[in-house]
Amino acid sequence: MHTEGEKIAAGQSVPDIRWLALGAIAGLIMAGYGFLRQAEVGDDLPDSAVARVNDALISRDNYERALARFAAEAGEPAAAETRGWLLERLIDEELLVQRGLDLGMAQSDGEVRNAIANSLIASVTAEADAASPSDAELEQYLTDHADRFSFIAKVAVEGWQTDDEAVAQEFISGLRDNGEPVIIDAIRTIPDLPAALMPIEILRDYLGPGIAATTAEMPVGSSAIFARRGRWIVVRVTKKESAVVTDLNSIRNRVIIDYRRNLADETLQQYLDGLRDKAKVDVVLP
Repeated sequence: MHTEGEKIAAGQSVPDIRWLALGAIAGLIMAGYGFLRQAEVGDDLPDSAVARVNDALISRDNYERALARFAAEAGEPAAAETRGWLLERLIDEELLVQRGLDLGMAQSDGEVRNAIANSLIASVTAEADAASPSDAELEQYLTDHADRFSFIAKVAVEGWQTDDEAVAQEFISGLRDNGEPVIIDAIRTIPDLPAALMPIEILRDYLGPGIAATTAEMPVGSSAIFARRGRWIVVRVTKKESAVVTDLNSIRNRVIIDYRRNLADETLQQYLDGLRDKAKVDVVLP
């Protein structure tokens, strides 16, 4: 005699039963924000449900998603036997979820707690993550958050070069300790390097693209040693000047991403504020 699982396997592939483990965690998550609705014992099943396990309903939507997942993995719709097998697996999953909740996993298991929190955050911020702001909204956002889209336009530096790394290390130590360079014969200033603010593009001509890019990220007053073409370069940043991108079209995708992230943060904070308003929270500082 063939078991139900063997009959299915003979005619159609089924998902690895290990999906139950993932499904159980997903079920804990869904239980956390109400996807598994409670029903009164003895009630008839509503049209929106396919099964009741103890006092919890397995929704038809959840069942349809399981069928769709199977069809995607198998490359064909589920046969009648498979549909029944999948429903049994959802029942098994719900039993595991209920047992996990009975054991307090939602309170004591860090992985489950993180999964619930992360999934709830994703649910709360889903609309914000998919927002499609108009050009006018993006222009206003760019204006209101100009500092987020600023860049270092000009940098002023001092620079010295030597053929000896040890000399460069000794020089930069003195520079950092004393604040003023101590010039010795083995190290000299970089010829023709302007002391005034200059665009990063011009700085590249003197220091090379790699050093110029790194220098643009260094704080004013900081110094660093770089190796370039067999020499050791010591650079100290003396001044920086920022500029703001005002052309939306040149950074549209970046603005949209930041807009959505900001909207998601605001949405989540409002949601958390609402939860706090309804909750009783007692804190004892350590």
